[in-house]
Amino acid sequence: MSYMDYNEFQAIMLENSYQQSKAVEVYLNKASYYTRLIKRIVENTSDKQPIVKAKIEKFIKMYNDKRIEAVWDAISVAELEKLQGWKFIEDGEEFILQLQIKYQGNMKQATEFEQKQVELSTLYEQAYKEIGK
Repeated sequence: MSYMDYNEFQAIMLENSYQQSKAVEVYLNKASYYTRLIKRIVENTSDKQPIVKAKIEKFIKMYNDKRIEAVWDAISVAELEKLQGWKFIEDGEEFILQLQIKYQGNMKQATEFEQKQVELSTLYEQAYKEIGK
């Protein structure tokens, strides 16, 4: 996993014609959280002894790795949304409605893949609502 900054993220999104949906924003918000956490750690250790700073470096690296992972997760969600042709949050209700029509209200007939799509849509919507609080 390589370093990922905003310009690199934007370039990948543009190159692949991915859209920044609300589900993508969930992961970008997570990445932003780790960025803020790293900045606070650095600010709070700027006046500490070199030995303390060295020990803190492993935490900074860990949080930076989590930040990078969250950005790549955002890209993966954008890719999946493009492949499936609908966005988890923005189009989730319509997708579920179409499944209900398809299976005449018996969602137990939905394929395992369709059920996972519904589950992901629901989870992303809940996560998006949490970041709005």
